[in-house]
Amino acid sequence: MPESLTVVIPACNEEQNIRRIEKELIPVLKGVGMRYEILVIDDGSTDGTADEVRKLQKKYRYVRMVQHPRNMGLGAGTRTGVKSAKGTLIIFLDADFTFHPREIPKLITKYNSGDYDCVIGTHFGKGGRTKVLWYRKFLSKSVNTLYSTLLGRNITAMSSIFRLYRRDALKGISMKSRGFDICAEILFDMIKKGRNVIEVPVTLTTRIYGESKLSNTKEIKNHIKLLAKIAKWRVTR
Repeated sequence: MPESLTVVIPACNEEQNIRRIEKELIPVLKGVGMRYEILVIDDGSTDGTADEVRKLQKKYRYVRMVQHPRNMGLGAGTRTGVKSAKGTLIIFLDADFTFHPREIPKLITKYNSGDYDCVIGTHFGKGGRTKVLWYRKFLSKSVNTLYSTLLGRNITAMSSIFRLYRRDALKGISMKSRGFDICAEILFDMIKKGRNVIEVPVTLTTRIYGESKLSNTKEIKNHIKLLAKIAKWRVTR
């Protein structure tokens, strides 16, 4: 069966960035060489996010939307995206395009080069670049280093959302987290279950429109809980 692709975009109050899909994402997908769809998970937006998606749906039959009745967080958005995706491959993309759609072909090319279950776009690994503020970079790199050390795997972007999954490889994978730490939770469980994971260097840019939904204090607490879980797994292994 030929591969097909679902690009999942979790979004909350991102109407300005949803407008970018037509000119910045769709042209990229036209060149991927497989059937594709764009799936926006509207996580309880109170602005015009849903209206902007509906405008796209009138022009493009491959644009879909699933709406949450209230804001439920990235964890819920991720679970809904995995459950609703129709493609054999799933790529998660930040709604603010900080990982720009032009990086998508790198994930697909790497996936096609071997027998991989997950391809992570890393801005920390060799060849990767980042343009975020220094303190955000320091915090993110510190957390990812801790994850990598505890897992005993040379993975530099444990908590990054920008990655490609083989959909079948996500069956039975833990997705319980509510916040941004769900990305690390999924990867931890994939490694724990022997899935084949690899990284490819990409560039992380800064947000142009809207405000970040990331709460550093809340996410640090969530990461600590997950790090403790990984440490326990390593001890009892």
